[in-house]
Amino acid sequence: MEVPIVDTCIIIESIKHDGSLHRRWMENIVLYQDDHVVVGYNNRTIVKERNQSIWQTNEPAIFYFDRRYWFNIVFILTDQPFFYCNLSTPFTFKGEVLQYIDYDLDVIVQTDGSYQIVDEDEYIKNGDFYQYPPSVRQSISKHLEILIKWITLNKGPFDHKNKQYFYTLYKNKMSK
Repeated sequence: MEVPIVDTCIIIESIKHDGSLHRRWMENIVLYQDDHVVVGYNNRTIVKERNQSIWQTNEPAIFYFDRRYWFNIVFILTDQPFFYCNLSTPFTFKGEVLQYIDYDLDVIVQTDGSYQIVDEDEYIKNGDFYQYPPSVRQSISKHLEILIKWITLNKGPFDHKNKQYFYTLYKNKMSK
């Protein structure tokens, strides 16, 4: 399977269950990759929405994608940093585009480990609209449990050492 190369600029594309565009982040730099994981960052990147509107992010962010799991994690570097986790399909990568299907359900995690599940109403509404099959709903439920376990056990990007490692990679790139 194709994976992006460290130091390359990629596009991140979120699509809906029917394959239509949800959102596209235009400039994202890869910091780390292996057979399963892609970590990178963006800073004031241009975002294109489904309705063709365009805006720019205000804060830098470090993203974590693992093709073994039905979620991705974004560490948003505000004055009070937090994690924004999207329940989604595992990513695919082709050309310069990393793509995933967004399934609406999100988890916001504060640096103290507290978390809140959000957009449950959107998940239910879109599940009916797009007719998410039982296998998708089961995967989302299963991987929400895995994500919450990662949060409570400080695993993966929630582990302080991992968070610090990727933050240091990001800071080193920004200082060049």
